[in-house]
Amino acid sequence: MKKLLQPVVAVLVSVAVMVSGCSSSGETAKPASTDQKPAEEKASTKMVSIGVFNPPISFNPLISSRDLSSAELGTLLFEPLINRIEPLQFLPQLAESFDTTDKQTYTVKLNPNAKWTDGTAVTTEDVAYTLALIANPKVESTLGSSIAFLEGVGPDGKLPEGQTEISGLKIIDAQTFELRAKNPTDPNMIKEQFGMKFKALPKHVLKGVKPEELVKHPFMQNPNVTNGAFTLVKYEKDQYVEFAANKAYYRGAPKLDKIFVKIMPGTNLVAQLQSGEIDMNYGLGIGNVPDQDYELLGKNENLRTKLEPQVGIQAMMLNTKTIENVKVRQAIAHAINRQLIVDNLMKGNAEIFDGLYPSLSAYQNKSLQPIPFDTEKAKSLLQEAGWDSNRELTFVVPTGNQIREQSAQIIAENLKAVGIKAKITKYDFATVSQKLRKHEFDLALSGLYMNIDPDSSAYYHSEGLSNSSAYANPEVDKLLEQGKAEADEKRRKEIYDQVQTIVQQDVPLLTLYYNPALVAINKRVIKGEPRLFGTTYDVQEWDVKE
Repeated sequence: MKKLLQPVVAVLVSVAVMVSGCSSSGETAKPASTDQKPAEEKASTKMVSIGVFNPPISFNPLISSRDLSSAELGTLLFEPLINRIEPLQFLPQLAESFDTTDKQTYTVKLNPNAKWTDGTAVTTEDVAYTLALIANPKVESTLGSSIAFLEGVGPDGKLPEGQTEISGLKIIDAQTFELRAKNPTDPNMIKEQFGMKFKALPKHVLKGVKPEELVKHPFMQNPNVTNGAFTLVKYEKDQYVEFAANKAYYRGAPKLDKIFVKIMPGTNLVAQLQSGEIDMNYGLGIGNVPDQDYELLGKNENLRTKLEPQVGIQAMMLNTKTIENVKVRQAIAHAINRQLIVDNLMKGNAEIFDGLYPSLSAYQNKSLQPIPFDTEKAKSLLQEAGWDSNRELTFVVPTGNQIREQSAQIIAENLKAVGIKAKITKYDFATVSQKLRKHEFDLALSGLYMNIDPDSSAYYHSEGLSNSSAYANPEVDKLLEQGKAEADEKRRKEIYDQVQTIVQQDVPLLTLYYNPALVAINKRVIKGEPRLFGTTYDVQEWDVKE
């Protein structure tokens, strides 16, 4: 690993990976036009323009964690209970406190000043309503794993058939509620996976909608009653998202009038940073500057640049339903020259490891070495498995992220060299996300979203909501359930070490690389910049020079 990576990877000590969806890197089918009206308003309106290449799929809080772009931009509209800007340093947001004395019962108090944009107070009725939706088996949600710790719901976060009440939820008053876990649980896990991901919906607006119809309700694509610092003006799919300041925001009226997010390929991103058409790129996997352009932007006197850790890693998913023989999956892992990808496409500025934990994470199993590139071993395993060299694998690749697309070509050539045919098929982000959920692929490139907590149930549990590999191992299921319920940090580490050992042998996915992101910010921006954690936490304080 080269020096460029070292200062930013150090921030990720104790960071583990948790899925929020398909991708932490960007893609889009078409560039945004460069003559959009909002760009002309800079002279009369305080506005920041941000470039991304990963379009948000949905602003529905029940499923927005499916992709990083939706999760990040969605926080402008719907507030999490708590947030953070440093690892394990949780800050109040919609909730003014989130406390426990026994690691099993958690008392949460909402900010009494919080209001929806129609002036209605945000209360525990909204919390109870939203929790009931997540736990309802008829309602589509990616937050099941975030509430699976609660008494009364299953490992998928859903209520048993016929039940409508969550026994682990107790409403105290309009601003206070209690959560009871099935077992004493690490508070950091509860705070990160529930406190930071749960976002309340307005009960008074949606209570008349049948739960099973909510996901397709117009509100979910165009929410017009929200509680965040900004409101949604317009989302022109694959082109731009326009947000306007919520002047009645309970934590203080934003200094900006608008935030304008432009969706474009990475090459356009660099050009528009140079020209000043956008004020910053989001980085963090949804708007990264290609490695080859680091120096170019660093020389621009109108920009300040920084290397920022990403919140995700790049991986290749292996569909265990269509590639059932574990020896074939192991052969695929041995066939791929990950170092070549890193050296040729990222100038060596990336880290290679197996599993979901970067090398400096406290939860990485240090006794495991990455599966080595070994073509002879790959050929031997394929022979043992009786591999049919005439079979062709479908290799699904998202468009938009140039490095990822180029890595797919290297992977396909590596596989061909050992006797595996892989046909690359490219789709936009939304299509790839759908194919991953439906397991309509043999191999697929995807990004994984990182959390501090090490729980990896979403990917590795047989009922995991983002288990696109269709991976099922009863021993791993049992260990993951133990890990979630274990409050002792040392014991949790032992459990996740075992999970990593088993999963490396089973190969439901292969981590390709982790690399930092270059973020460029126009010097006209006085306050406001992307960061690893809590980019939008203080967005009401963002400002630009007049």
